[in-house]
Amino acid sequence: MRRSVRFLLAALALTLEQCAENEAGPGLVGKDVSPMFDSTRYAAVSARLRDSFVLHDTAFCDSVLPLFDDTALARIHPGRVVDGFVSDLIGHDAPQPDTRKRFDELVVYSGAAVMRNWRDYVEARALQNAGARQQAIAAFEPLLARFEEDHDTVGIASVSKRIGSLYLDLGDPSLAAVHLLRARTLEPRVDLRSSITATLGRCYALTGNGDSVRWCAARLREDAVNALNVDRRDERATVNAQWLLHLAMLLEPARDSLHKATAQASALDALVGDHDSHDGFLVASEPGARVETLVLRAKALLRLRRVREAISALGPAEEELARCTECLPQRLAYLSVHADALADLGDLRGALHVQQERAEVLALNEVGRERLAVEQARAKALSIEQEAEADRRLEQERAGARRMDIEHRMQRVLLMAMIGFVILFAGVLFVQARVRRRMQLEQLRARLSRDLHDDIGSTLSSINILSAVARRKAEAGDEAGAAASLTGISERTQRLMRNMSDIVWSVDPEQDSMEDLLARMREFGAAVLEAKGISFRFDGTGALHATLPPLVKSDLYLIFKEAVNNAAKHAQATEVTASFTHGNNRLRMTIADNGRGLDTSGPASGMMGGNGLRNMHARSAEMKADLRVRGTPGQGTTIDLVVPL
Repeated sequence: MRRSVRFLLAALALTLEQCAENEAGPGLVGKDVSPMFDSTRYAAVSARLRDSFVLHDTAFCDSVLPLFDDTALARIHPGRVVDGFVSDLIGHDAPQPDTRKRFDELVVYSGAAVMRNWRDYVEARALQNAGARQQAIAAFEPLLARFEEDHDTVGIASVSKRIGSLYLDLGDPSLAAVHLLRARTLEPRVDLRSSITATLGRCYALTGNGDSVRWCAARLREDAVNALNVDRRDERATVNAQWLLHLAMLLEPARDSLHKATAQASALDALVGDHDSHDGFLVASEPGARVETLVLRAKALLRLRRVREAISALGPAEEELARCTECLPQRLAYLSVHADALADLGDLRGALHVQQERAEVLALNEVGRERLAVEQARAKALSIEQEAEADRRLEQERAGARRMDIEHRMQRVLLMAMIGFVILFAGVLFVQARVRRRMQLEQLRARLSRDLHDDIGSTLSSINILSAVARRKAEAGDEAGAAASLTGISERTQRLMRNMSDIVWSVDPEQDSMEDLLARMREFGAAVLEAKGISFRFDGTGALHATLPPLVKSDLYLIFKEAVNNAAKHAQATEVTASFTHGNNRLRMTIADNGRGLDTSGPASGMMGGNGLRNMHARSAEMKADLRVRGTPGQGTTIDLVVPL
């Protein structure tokens, strides 16, 4: 029977495992699965990946990349594959064609939207890094809508930051600020958020919004005391905050603020230059930002009528513009304020020459805007084509899903059949248990019938005989003899009543709990022993509410009665202790007295009352219990019974 149960359970487990494998998809089953399926290990690797690609720790990114190169992982957890590959591609300054190719293969295999979106992000980012700003915007703008549709906040923040910086480079700081503010709101990392905040403040400075510039500076000061920046001793947030406060002062109309700002210019330049040399990327030290700062200083000096100082302040701008050939808006602003300064100085010819140069740069910038419109139209056409291709692949995936659904239905039918067999088998076991209990009750009834015939029959016979003897003695005038016979009749009647009460109790199903058994034992022991002046102590521990089989309950009680009666009649004890312990599917009963003891090596008669010891062993054998009787003359007797339940 047990072998059948194990077989059915094993078959059911196998069916469930097959269902789980099919739900997981191909590639998951096998020994060589990626360790990135383990969520705990993935969380640890992912956290360090975020730091590694920000700090350009390409060694770590390359070392963990093979863990994410898994087709099953791409199908089941595409976001995890994105973390591994995108972090590696972003962490490297140089292109990684092999990594890009493998990522593209996993994107095609997975078909997941999150992988397609981040692959396109990497491609658009490469366009931006190559200087193709118009094409990059044309690629980023539809990608932003896809990230929004998927509610990918990390993607929205990353694309918004890129679009904002591109519009800033193209000379539209107002539109750039909208995207950068959104990116700052969604960016969770303080170091990246600080960089976005500094760039956002730069946009506000270009639009002349001094209050917003100060707000950005305040946010940077909050970021500066963040635990991450403090632990790394990264002071870029502090430096950028001071730079933004300098720009805000240059925008103030009050002359005192302008004088103070121009006086701090040299110290700020030294601070920016010092940190740019060892802290990494610093917004304040970008060539475009440096030119914008010099232009604002020159404008402030012109308002203070310090024209020659304004022209001198513009001197380093040429060097910065030489480092940034694509900084057309900054060159336009520089040429405009330079022309104004020359005109204020009275050099009209020089001012005209600068204005002509500005017109040439402006023409180049207009060409760039027209090119952007063309690229946007091309990107729209490409987006339509990609959507059509995505619809075709989606239909293929739906067809595959329908096939998988049919397979799953068949497996569910098989699973239900297996469950039905298990329920049927459990029903058979239940019926067998019921039959076994009925058999136990029949055995109990048969034994009770035998006891009634033997015990009650013999007792009634002796009462009949004693009644006849008492009648004859009464007729003969022997009152003492008649009284003795009547006393014997009374004792046998009381014993018969107790036996009948025990029989009724043993067959009562409402009295089958361990608690009921112990209560009856306690009552019997106290009645027998305390009447003879013997101290009686009774203890019970464990699951006392457990139900006992009728035969076990009856045999336990009869063994207890036999032991207590022997202690009361033969042991000459002054103290009897009974303890019961129920646990680990075992019941232990121990009865000990401090009487004259029992010589267990001798015959079984004497103290145990003839057949007493044999009856106890017979009843313990019926319960398949272990009965041990230990006694030493003069030191008492201990009866130890262990019953398996």
